[in-house]
Amino acid sequence: MIYLDNAATSKFKPKCMFDAMFCQLGDSANPGRGGHNDSLDCAIKINDTRAALKALTGAGDGYELVFTSGCTEALNLAIFGYLSDKKGGNVVTTVFEHNSVLRPLNRLLQTDAIDGIRYVSPSDPSQSITASDIAAATDDDTRLIVVNHVSNVNGATAEIEGIGAFAKSRNIPFLVDGAQSLGHLRADMKKCNISMLAGAGHKGLHGSQGTGFLIFSDDIKLRPIRFGGTGTSSNSLIQPEDAPEGLESGTMNTAGIIGLGAAAKWTYENFERINRHIAYLSSQTLYGLSKIPCVEIYTKTLSGVISFNVREVDSTDVADYLNDNDVAVRSGLHCAPLAHKFLGTENRGTVRISLGYNNNSYHVSRTLEVIEKFCRFSCP
Repeated sequence: MIYLDNAATSKFKPKCMFDAMFCQLGDSANPGRGGHNDSLDCAIKINDTRAALKALTGAGDGYELVFTSGCTEALNLAIFGYLSDKKGGNVVTTVFEHNSVLRPLNRLLQTDAIDGIRYVSPSDPSQSITASDIAAATDDDTRLIVVNHVSNVNGATAEIEGIGAFAKSRNIPFLVDGAQSLGHLRADMKKCNISMLAGAGHKGLHGSQGTGFLIFSDDIKLRPIRFGGTGTSSNSLIQPEDAPEGLESGTMNTAGIIGLGAAAKWTYENFERINRHIAYLSSQTLYGLSKIPCVEIYTKTLSGVISFNVREVDSTDVADYLNDNDVAVRSGLHCAPLAHKFLGTENRGTVRISLGYNNNSYHVSRTLEVIEKFCRFSCP
């Protein structure tokens, strides 16, 4: 099977990730929840991973990092943790957001925690969301700006440095969804004035499923969305709110987190090589698709996330045919309904090819061959 669904979960994992995870699984302990050496050693490894991830994202001192089960929980923590105890105002976000942003925001709208959500569409032909796009939707009642760095539908890439500068000038917190970008694009929190950055461990950082994190500035106050044991203030029936422990109730995915630390370090050590490879394969794929009659392409970047359709054919039918020919892609709405409304594909979704370090030129040429064959027999 040719695996082209890396935007969902990256197929390639470095050996160092497995080594770190297996070592920890063989020496399991709860980090920081006991006074014995195994517990303390585990806590040190967890904190080393916090420090590494903050350094890789330009955070460092002045920022906290909370581990989560994935980017969905990280975004929920950022949105509910920051907004749910307030009333009124609006949130500015974009049409490219995942439901991990759209559904929490709409829940806050339903419960009157916010008065409105403003969805920004790109004005630039490249489909990039710019600071000007965001500024046009922002007013004195805007309480939060939320932007997807790279769209999981078609790879559209936001200009987060310019947006961050604008958000800082207006003193509005800026939340970035880095699920698809981390490991592929630089996201320097200080340089880009990012208040909160949500990340997924199992995509471009080449970690395992069940890992994620939220990094946020010290001046952002988040309330817990999960309640239980923290290993701190255990004599109190009230949930502590100090980060990170107060936001990490329950037993942590220790092996996954430590494995993520190893994988993320490997990724950034090989950053240029990985992403030159993906850009080359993206160019090869887009060029090949452009030469196939009746293929409609919705992607304008070399991010590795490529969406297309075959004219008047449902995306699921194309993906099923590819699967029958041992090519794994994804079809449908990709949990981002407003992106499809913007692209005009809300009724049939798109076929998504997402390339990774596991792929090569043969995978691309074989996939193009299968798509061309499908088109010969299916295009009206």
